[in-house]
Amino acid sequence: MKLSQLLQDDLFVPPEWDREFAEVVTDSRDVQPGDLFVARSGAASHGSAYINAAIQKGAVAVLQEADSGFRCEFGQTAVPVFSAPVVSARLAAWLYRRYQQVCHLPVFAVTGTNGKSSCVSYLAQLSHALGKPCGVLGTLGNGLWPELASTRNTTPDLSVVLRTLAQVAEQGGCRAAMEVSSHGLDQGRVAGMSFEGALLTNMTQDHLDYHGDMESYYQAKRRLLLDYHTGFVLINRDCSYGQRLLADTEIQGQRYSYGLVTDEVIAGDAVQGYAEGNVQHIGYRILALDSTGISAELITPWGQCCLQLPLLGAFNLANAVAAIAMLAAAGESLALLVDAAAQLQPVAGRMEVYRPSSGDGPTVIVDFAHTPDALVSVLSSLLPWQQPLTLVFGCGGDRDRGKRPQMLAAAMKYADSVWLTDDNPRSEDPQQIFADTMTAPGAREAGIHLEHDRALAITQAIQQALAQASSRRGGLVRSGLVVIAGKGHETWQEIAGVKHPYSDAAVLATLGYEARRGSHGGSQSGGRHAV
Repeated sequence: MKLSQLLQDDLFVPPEWDREFAEVVTDSRDVQPGDLFVARSGAASHGSAYINAAIQKGAVAVLQEADSGFRCEFGQTAVPVFSAPVVSARLAAWLYRRYQQVCHLPVFAVTGTNGKSSCVSYLAQLSHALGKPCGVLGTLGNGLWPELASTRNTTPDLSVVLRTLAQVAEQGGCRAAMEVSSHGLDQGRVAGMSFEGALLTNMTQDHLDYHGDMESYYQAKRRLLLDYHTGFVLINRDCSYGQRLLADTEIQGQRYSYGLVTDEVIAGDAVQGYAEGNVQHIGYRILALDSTGISAELITPWGQCCLQLPLLGAFNLANAVAAIAMLAAAGESLALLVDAAAQLQPVAGRMEVYRPSSGDGPTVIVDFAHTPDALVSVLSSLLPWQQPLTLVFGCGGDRDRGKRPQMLAAAMKYADSVWLTDDNPRSEDPQQIFADTMTAPGAREAGIHLEHDRALAITQAIQQALAQASSRRGGLVRSGLVVIAGKGHETWQEIAGVKHPYSDAAVLATLGYEARRGSHGGSQSGGRHAV
């Protein structure tokens, strides 16, 4: 492909600078020799700051979002830099022309504050079990499930999205599921896409450092259901923002809702026509929830059944029901989906259970919970275990500071012992993060353990839980539960802008712990399409 073919009549390219390019890249870190680097305007910086870095890595040309103009930059050779006021629309049109096969691949979009990764994983697992390979884009990685390449963004740039979907189609994928973040929607990373179905898992406080307030955050999420063509939408009605969307008359097309239902609904004759207006309802009732899994009754427009899941936590039941409903709405058999759901595996870093390989010790739960609502969901779901509960958690740096004391308030409400430690401080002072978090009412009097060294905090929390269990009379209480929240599946910790090798799982391994069962996190292989 030549530059003139991309730009066509919008920008004149002198024949002597009409370069051939291999791929379009919007992140200078991913440039390979022969690529075209697109320097766009971003929320925090402009891509023009990385032009020289892209050239040093082998970019043969640069398209810059700026006032019209042309210049040369010199690396090993002269590289043309073309400027235009608007790049995104032109680039999107060219990408859709190039990856035409993507237009025929059904894509499910999943948005929400919590549960996006789990829902995408469950969609992929269920589709795979039905013999229909599924592509994935999101926090877990990009590619055809389960062989995923690592990614830096929950929702990558459109060039990466379309290129990945094209690869999925070429590899025999029948559909794809992708996380669509509020950042991605606000920045147009999925501009022009159509979706088989769109799912809203929930909305609670997060990302206010970017959006400013909850209304702006809500409006960003709403754009997925309003501004994009979707075959149907599925909305969590147990969320107040979900109820608002269900009542939104501007959202067109078939709507489904999902959520908990009363015993009267389950027992009644509402299986046929369980609907209100143009909204079809999917409901579930928990029958049993313990350390082995979940049993629930499920009522849907496609029938009523019992659902058995080898997952932990009521929120994971909600995520699994959402995934089942999405595929059923797309025409898959409810009976086959329910059978396949009995084999679902948790996502790496989401309610993973670790137990000591030998000897005594508390059961450890590792979860990615990094918002107040997610922390409440995790901790409250463990109350039926009737075990003393210890929590190790941290708050991310350079992110919404307002949620920090809310997270500690949730911790103090549900946990018997709380250890506040570092998550990813990023460029922020860890002591400032602690100070913000400790503004929660009653925190100073609650005996919160403060330890910046995350590995040490985990070690000491487990040792304390074991010591307290051994001191209880009669041996009636086991070693308790230790929840490690925040980081999930990550294999690094970012401190002062530097990523250091680290994982909660590796720390637990040194303490003699092993996962109760394997988790489908996907292989984090490298590769050209890793962003």
